[in-house]
Amino acid sequence: MRHLGLVGATLALCVFAHRAMAQSIETPVAFDSAQRLVIITPALVERLGLTQPVWPITGEYRDVRLYRIDPTGGFVLVASRVDGAFERFPLRDDQVAALRAAINAAVALAGRPVGELASAGSEPAGNTFARHLTLLSGLVYAPVAASLASTPSGAGALYLAVTGGTFFISYSAAQSERITRARSDLAVNLGVATGLAGWGAGYAATGNSDRGVRAVALGSAIVGTVAGASLGRGMTDAEAQGAMAGMETVAAAAWAASSAAGAGIRAAAGFAAASEVVGFPLGVSYPRHAKYRVTAGDVNALQTTALIGTLYGAAVTRKDARARELGIALGSTYAAGALLGDLVIARPFDLTTSEANIGTVGAIAGGLIGLAIPVLARSDDNTLVFGAAAAGATLGFSAALGIANPLHAPRMRLSEMPVTARQRSATAEQQSRLQLRVTTACLVGLIQRRPGAYPLVRITF
Repeated sequence: MRHLGLVGATLALCVFAHRAMAQSIETPVAFDSAQRLVIITPALVERLGLTQPVWPITGEYRDVRLYRIDPTGGFVLVASRVDGAFERFPLRDDQVAALRAAINAAVALAGRPVGELASAGSEPAGNTFARHLTLLSGLVYAPVAASLASTPSGAGALYLAVTGGTFFISYSAAQSERITRARSDLAVNLGVATGLAGWGAGYAATGNSDRGVRAVALGSAIVGTVAGASLGRGMTDAEAQGAMAGMETVAAAAWAASSAAGAGIRAAAGFAAASEVVGFPLGVSYPRHAKYRVTAGDVNALQTTALIGTLYGAAVTRKDARARELGIALGSTYAAGALLGDLVIARPFDLTTSEANIGTVGAIAGGLIGLAIPVLARSDDNTLVFGAAAAGATLGFSAALGIANPLHAPRMRLSEMPVTARQRSATAEQQSRLQLRVTTACLVGLIQRRPGAYPLVRITF
């Protein structure tokens, strides 16, 4: 009996040791049924209205991920705290189902969060908020404030006081509360947009830009800056950028439509200013409700294509064109360029902000190269000047994006994606081999004035 008891104890010990040594595998899974949200930030929790008991995490944290535990089953929430610690919250299957149902319902109501695949929120802006607002104040707000003074000394004092005061106010705000990149961008962009709207409304009412109109514009800009910092709370970077793009595009369309209807320049300015009220919510809803993922970089690139569109509009406009013709041509081509950017950039690409910035710089550089043609020809023909700049900007924009190669830039390591998202990414990678590159052989031939046939664009698929 003693021998049998010893054998039984040994077998039990072996079974326990085997179970203790069994490996536990944690696989990242998405929070929502659409398999898009793999990370949840505090801003997203606030936006979706997640509370206890469905959302068990309290206190300050950077982000939260959800993992499935194999082979034992169950799930675990892993919260990354601000001090660098990781806190784990085990969840049962029914708790995860309840959390997923709450997130699905909130997303359906508030709109799909967008941005980079790894983050549905917005990163802290840090000191960038104070730097951007101070620069904006020095370039725009302070000069307008100085123009309200009646003496040169008063103008100088106002300029210095407004610029310096903006730094301390914005820096204090950044230290006292969480200013995200979305809030920072929206504060700057909305300040400029509302300032222009205030000037447009004042010009429509008075027909001039005297001191009263400039004061209204400055006050509107300040109100817009404060409102942008508040409205940006809980927004993603794409939504903040989309708000500005929406206001710009709708204002351009309103300018073109009112000009086509025979409105004078004052009435057109008033219509454009009033349309921003409609453009803001439309711009925010664009990345939220689009059937494809729209990133902040996509929106930035869309704004660049809109500006390139205005170059084409200027190229087809007579040098002595009236305000009505300018309004129709420039307003309509800006809106058309934005729509084209959505078609050729936002739908097939998921650009980062840095890639979009490279594209913008490429467009500027290409436009400068294009201007070399009328300079060499010593021509001031309106069509040639703006047409060459537009064509150069188009090629430069395409070349810069081709060099950046956004189709193959890593968004997230495949091991960090849910299974369905990993499969979808692999399929998209196989289906998006189309590349557009601008060759330099044509530029070499042009510089050397060597006749021949030179390729302009190389397409690989």
